[in-house]
Amino acid sequence: MIRFRQVEAFRCLMATGTSVGAARRMHITQPAISRLIADLEADLGFRLFNRTKGRLEPTMAAVRFYRAVEENFLGLERLKQAAETIRQEASEGLTVTCQPVLSTALLPPVLREFFKRKPGMPVKIDTANNPEILVRLQDLKVDIAVCQAFPPIAGIEMEPLLEGNVLCAMPASHPLAQKEVIVPEDLHEQDVIGWLPEGPLSRGMEEVYLPDPAIRPRYTIRTHTSHTRYAMVANGFGISIVEPFAAPLWLPHGVVVRPFQTDARFQYVLAYPSTGIRSDIAHEFREAALTVAREHDFGLATRRDLPRSAVPA
Repeated sequence: MIRFRQVEAFRCLMATGTSVGAARRMHITQPAISRLIADLEADLGFRLFNRTKGRLEPTMAAVRFYRAVEENFLGLERLKQAAETIRQEASEGLTVTCQPVLSTALLPPVLREFFKRKPGMPVKIDTANNPEILVRLQDLKVDIAVCQAFPPIAGIEMEPLLEGNVLCAMPASHPLAQKEVIVPEDLHEQDVIGWLPEGPLSRGMEEVYLPDPAIRPRYTIRTHTSHTRYAMVANGFGISIVEPFAAPLWLPHGVVVRPFQTDARFQYVLAYPSTGIRSDIAHEFREAALTVAREHDFGLATRRDLPRSAVPA
């Protein structure tokens, strides 16, 4: 029967290349390493190392077995990381990850509602872009995410929160500011702040908003963050297609926004690690977020008629 200590000795020996190095890493003697490896070979039924001129050379069987060991140890390492994260944080509290633009516009009213339900509850806010948010959810480093919708991904559950209209932002002095609605043709030969591809959320955005290849904007600057697009507009570098939540923060800086004619909508969600189990604190945050989505007036044509409960709490 293979024992964990044997496999650990084998892994250390493969990593260090010598029994001395393996012994130091495991804080045991060199003869103890040799015994563990010999016992493992006996249990496995095949040789792991050839001993030539005082050196241990891994066999092909050892290399193949090492790959299997590393795959399993990767899972153990993730468990260790999760345990370390839990150990370093308070026994009670909530860790929320959120896109920067939502952390400055949507998250504050959600937290006000949440603190009505859980006064004084510690909340850790981790702002990140969507690809980083997905990694944090899969690695169980956060309890809940508030972010833009994304394609289905293993290990993550999504719940619709709200939708927002697509806007076009421009300096107040821009000729297009005289229009009530901006159409795709208006962007032809205009200086436009575009998108950097950062995965499925922003790849091909030009084709989504400007499907006619005859429409050719001049992409002066490209970025993947909403606040940066607004900042570039405020500084006169061009116009940009933007989400609605950051608009109120930039209106005092000479930015105006107009509805952009498109069938696309910005969709925002709550996302969770798909463990099937959530704490009472996470449940209360979810209820607070859904309450704000239904009742809060963001003043930017956001729609709040999405389902009250799409994913079991």
